[in-house]
Amino acid sequence: MFVTSKQLSISGFKAHFTKEIRALEKGDTIIELTRHGKKVAVMRAVTAGVSPPDMKGWIGGGKGTVTYGRSQVNREAQRPAVVPTQ
Repeated sequence: MFVTSKQLSISGFKAHFTKEIRALEKGDTIIELTRHGKKVAVMRAVTAGVSPPDMKGWIGGGKGTVTYGRSQVNREAQRPAVVPTQ
């Protein structure tokens, strides 16, 4: 498979969006988007073997590790005592 690379201005990409996306879907094109002649982005097809990273492993991984000052915060110890009023 032969992959071609082409540069398009952002306005040119916008004008031919559907055609360019179809070319990307085929996997035979890489598009370099430019603004004022400078490359600002590169677009290519997503391959089947590439998947997003597993987020489950690190979400919530820092639970209980927040520290303020020199010691770890203990929320129970910071609650004011409730004094009944008469």
